[in-house]
Amino acid sequence: MESYLEIARQVLKDRRRVQEPKSDPEGNPLEDVLKGLAVELWSDVLVERFWLVADEADAARIGEARGTVYTAAEARRVVQIGDPAVVAEIHQWKRRFDGVIRDDKANRARLLK
Repeated sequence: MESYLEIARQVLKDRRRVQEPKSDPEGNPLEDVLKGLAVELWSDVLVERFWLVADEADAARIGEARGTVYTAAEARRVVQIGDPAVVAEIHQWKRRFDGVIRDDKANRARLLK
C-alpha cells in the first residue's frame, strides 16, 4: 500500500502536468499548484483524513478544524522528518490542539548552539 506522502506527490505531479504553475519569485511551486484548492488525503497509518492547502487563507476558507489542515509550508516542515513515529506524534498533537506547525526561529538559534 502506498504511503499518503507518495500519493500526495503523485497527485501533485499529475496536477503539474495538467497546469504548469505560475512562476513564483520566492520559489514556492507547491503553493502555486494548490492555491484555491484543497486536496483530501487519507492516512492508513493514522487511520484518518486530512487536507493539504496552499496557505493560511485557503486553510481558513476550507472550513475544517485547523488541526486537520496542512498548508504547503507545514507539509514541507513535516516531510523533512525521517522518523514515521515522530511524524505521527506531530500529527496527533496538531489534531489534539487544533494547531499550526511553524518554524520557531528564536528557539532554533538557541538550540543549535
